Amino acid sequence: MKKFSLLTLSVLSLVLLFSVFRTFSVKSYQTKIEPVPEKNLPIEAAVSRLSAGIRFKTVSSLSDTDANSNEFLLLNEHIRKSYPSIESKLKKTKVSNFSFFYEWQGKNPNLKPILLCAHTDVVDVDPSTASLWTRKPFGGEIQDGFVWGRGAWDDKSSVFAILESIEILIKRGHVPERSIFIAIGQDEETIYGKLGAKAITEIFKKKNIRFEYVLDEGQVIAEGLIPGIEKPIALIGIAGKGYLSLGLEVDLKEGGHSSMPPQETAIGILSSGLSQMEKNPFPLSLGDVQKTTFQWLAPEMKFGSRWIMSNLWLFGPILKSRLSEKNSTRAQLHTTSAITKISGGFKDNVLPAKAEATVNFRILQGDSHRGVLDRTEKILNDERIRLISPDTIFEPSPISSVDSIGFETIRRSIQETIPDVIVAPALVSAYTDSLHYGAVADNAYRFFPVRVKPDDVKRFHGIDERISISNYEEMIRFYLRLILNSSN
Repeated sequence: MKKFSLLTLSVLSLVLLFSVFRTFSVKSYQTKIEPVPEKNLPIEAAVSRLSAGIRFKTVSSLSDTDANSNEFLLLNEHIRKSYPSIESKLKKTKVSNFSFFYEWQGKNPNLKPILLCAHTDVVDVDPSTASLWTRKPFGGEIQDGFVWGRGAWDDKSSVFAILESIEILIKRGHVPERSIFIAIGQDEETIYGKLGAKAITEIFKKKNIRFEYVLDEGQVIAEGLIPGIEKPIALIGIAGKGYLSLGLEVDLKEGGHSSMPPQETAIGILSSGLSQMEKNPFPLSLGDVQKTTFQWLAPEMKFGSRWIMSNLWLFGPILKSRLSEKNSTRAQLHTTSAITKISGGFKDNVLPAKAEATVNFRILQGDSHRGVLDRTEKILNDERIRLISPDTIFEPSPISSVDSIGFETIRRSIQETIPDVIVAPALVSAYTDSLHYGAVADNAYRFFPVRVKPDDVKRFHGIDERISISNYEEMIRFYLRLILNSSN
């Protein structure tokens, strides 16, 4: 027994020494890049243009593609009038009702073009929360150093910041070396870019246009969101989860009077199935993207966190446990499922024959929509619950390279714009139009330089969406640097 104890102690000591050695031997992935100042930006006028753009209620609709058509038309007219140099110098192609893209011809046809993309549609405001907004949701008010309203983050700030930067450069006489395309979609929030990004991508395919890289919205500048790092962290999305909204239906073909209920009702059967799904989430795992993120972040952390991050072979289970404590970080580790809609019944004394629900899945790399369906069927284990797959399904995206022209250009542009920032690749849990545009690019990245603190996370698609004026200025400067750096 004593020999066994000594052997065990020796092994543990070696493991400990090896893990400490690894902790101190990891090298930083950060590069020293000096910030590039950008003076005399017309920020007051730029903020005014963004504010005006937010006032247009460009809420897209799943069931009516012409919904709020006048608002979209007015917004597009506002864009046309706001950026006369872009309208006169760049080739513009209209797509569908309200989507379009610009082409800024580069001097060197041997260089692949780049694609910057954004969308003008926004999610509506939940009527039950409308009274909780401290500013009008579509007021575009400029107060307390912020621009307030739906779209201030997602995604009109990107639309206007990109256009502001290009308008400035055209007026300065700049002509890029490589061509630059700017795609503006109309339906990212509802019908998966069918009339916007998908339609635009089909045009690129027909013209045999392939991009060096695509940059879409996605990850952000995280401030205080990752324990162990005090500096702001610019997370560049190198992959996006897949997307599947699955319908669940129970149809018993008969109802009845509520005074004589059967042992199981349509709503009860469906509710039981949904409960089983929530009790059996997809398992957590550390995939290639997550490991790459931790690999980049580990050297920048204090010893305790650095020790864990640098030795995932040893501390992987501990890390997964810590990350699972928050919704935002747990979502990075597995395919998620969320019950988003449920319906059934029409009168309080009538048993409904049918009950329906929608479960939204965000599919992690390594899983697939077929795997989601198979697993759901096994968990439900009830032939009375029918699964209804939608026409549109997105598999998880490929993982874009961190050793590419695109990644290095985005990284450099971030560091030239925002001093003392840490850059790291990451996964994007939400759907973006890049799932379409990735088909015509060597690499698709998902990042926009919005600063997000812990209290701000709930503002995405939530109450009191806003962007600070100083952050919006950073966005414009970022896209300026990106375009100039992409000219090489």
